[in-house]
Amino acid sequence: MEWGFYIKPLYGMFFYLFYYYAVKKHSIVLLIFQITSIIAEVFFVLDLNMYFDEVLYFYFIATSMMLFLFVPILKIKSREITREMTLEPLLGVLFCAYLIGHMLTLFYDSVPNKLLLIIGAVFLFAFTAVCSVIPLRSGHPSNIKAYIIAGTLVIECVTGFIYYYMLEIPIMFSVLTISICFHKAAVTSYFVDVTKILKDQEEYI
Repeated sequence: MEWGFYIKPLYGMFFYLFYYYAVKKHSIVLLIFQITSIIAEVFFVLDLNMYFDEVLYFYFIATSMMLFLFVPILKIKSREITREMTLEPLLGVLFCAYLIGHMLTLFYDSVPNKLLLIIGAVFLFAFTAVCSVIPLRSGHPSNIKAYIIAGTLVIECVTGFIYYYMLEIPIMFSVLTISICFHKAAVTSYFVDVTKILKDQEEYI
């Protein structure tokens, strides 16, 4: 896993450069997201138990940057939401709530900071709920990426805890790494699409 220390900053830089060349401008929000998420990942690899607080603090910052990205999208006038439209997102949120709750009960006694674990779980659930609301409010095709962002973050958190506290095997670490990569790709791609979503919003109300 040591070579991963060198790759993490490189793929973070790659995603940021992809954004810059796509929109021809810098984004301090995306840059902070990339930096803080990479720092959290490095602390995790070093020793999650020793750096538990640091991992969670940087996770809070990175997730807050994603929420900041959603602000202009959430300001868009919402289309009419029917009961039928809410069924699948509601099932997804309930499934994520089950996973998060199960993770809490499973690892509660193992973590060094139980209060921070609870706050992190609530934060993750709130983030998942926000991601589920966005595609409901606007039917723009790019908003489907909000589901991917939420899903990969949940998988990333769950597999991370399973790997460290239960099943420290290479295949689990590979699943964790792949979910992180998919998550970063979805976030970066969505950052690129925000301008187009705001421009085309009237067509999808």
